[in-house]
Amino acid sequence: MDVEMGGDLLAEILVRLPHKSLARFQCVSTTWRALISADHLRRRLPLITSGVLFHDGPCVAEADDMAFFPCHGTSSIIDGCNGLVLYYAPYPVAFHIVNPITRRWAALPALRRNRKTLLSVLCFDPCASPHYKVACFTEWLPRGARVEVFDSESGTWSEHELDFGLDTDAMSATMHFFGSALHVLAYSGPFVHINLDTMACSVTALPAPVSDRARMGHCRGHLRYATSDGSCLTLWEHVDVGKSEWAVKHVLGIDELVSCGSCQPATTTFVFMAFH
Repeated sequence: MDVEMGGDLLAEILVRLPHKSLARFQCVSTTWRALISADHLRRRLPLITSGVLFHDGPCVAEADDMAFFPCHGTSSIIDGCNGLVLYYAPYPVAFHIVNPITRRWAALPALRRNRKTLLSVLCFDPCASPHYKVACFTEWLPRGARVEVFDSESGTWSEHELDFGLDTDAMSATMHFFGSALHVLAYSGPFVHINLDTMACSVTALPAPVSDRARMGHCRGHLRYATSDGSCLTLWEHVDVGKSEWAVKHVLGIDELVSCGSCQPATTTFVFMAFH
């Protein structure tokens, strides 16, 4: 295959291969190795799920093997993103970033104004940068919010005032970090794109109404949106960044998803959690 002539086509094939096969194909030639290791291709590869942290009740200190983190017993997990976990302790207020795989952790400096946080979000994409950000919403405004953002690259907090472009009462707490931005679902119908580099906000329409079961995520380099009407799960893909163009990728019957041969599901509740 001519890599120069079919680079785009080859990339589309490579991102659909198993990770072990992709690693072997780096030995084909120096050109293939350069293509497979390129940033634009790595960002489209799905992350490998090697473990899941699940808390069910208060007595989980021994089960989750987080004893290496000294503040585990006095802090709570409030968010996680691509392998990192954000811990919060209320008294005194403290944030910690923990990596359960490497068993390393870091304490964040105090907020600039040491005020109470209403919502805190961890933002980390290892394919784009080794650094992470933590966005702490400290005050809701009629059509925006005050937020402090910690950047691990600079090691400092910065204060910002956001203008969502719609009423804050319409905003949900369902957020997803992708492409250097937070994407927040709004019950009024669109989602708000918060650029964490410029702190500018923009509003983009969604293809279907927002409900408690709606979720945003990303897969293979594209933003995704999932909705459920109780009988079907519909998965959408954002076709063009900056525009309200969406394409239906899959429509799945929920009964088929939860059924297991002759076994009947233990509950009639089905909630889509995340894309992978």
